[in-house]
Amino acid sequence: MSQDNTSTRRSFLRGGALLAAPVAAASIPAMALADDGLKARVKRLESEAAIRELHQSWLRQVNAGEGGALLDRSVRRIITDHGGAPDKIEIAADGRSAVGHFDCAVEAETPLAEDCTLAQMAHAQGSGAVCLIERRMLTVDYESAGGSWKIARVALTPLEREAS
Repeated sequence: MSQDNTSTRRSFLRGGALLAAPVAAASIPAMALADDGLKARVKRLESEAAIRELHQSWLRQVNAGEGGALLDRSVRRIITDHGGAPDKIEIAADGRSAVGHFDCAVEAETPLAEDCTLAQMAHAQGSGAVCLIERRMLTVDYESAGGSWKIARVALTPLEREAS
C-alpha cells in the first residue's frame, strides 16, 4: 500500500512538472519583451540626457557671443524661463531625430538707424541700439549622427499671451 502512495505522489509531481513547463516556456518571451522595453527606455533616457547637455552647452555659447550662427544676428542672450512651461523633448521612434521645446526670455538688440539727430547722438555715445527682452518659445531640431547628437535647426517664436 505504501508503494501505491509513493507512485501516486511521484506521478502527481511528474504531472505538475509537465503542466508547469508550458507556463515557464511562455514566460521566456515575455521576459525578453520586457528586457527589450527596458533597453529602449534606457536608450531614450540616455538620448534625452545627451540632448539636454548639448542644449545647455549651446546656450552657454550663445550667451558668450560664440554660438549664434543658427540665430538671427540681433539675439544677444537666451535665458531659461523658469516660470514657463516645462522643457519638452520628443525623440522620434527611430531614435535618429528629436525636437525640443523650451520657454525662454530672449534679449535682442536692434541698431538705431542714423537718420535723426537723437540716433546720431546715441551712436556717438556708444549706445546706438535698442535692447528688448521678450518671452519666446525656442524650438530646436536635433539629429543623431554616429551616436552623438547635433543641432540641425533653431526657431524662436513669440509665446501666445494669456487672456486676462
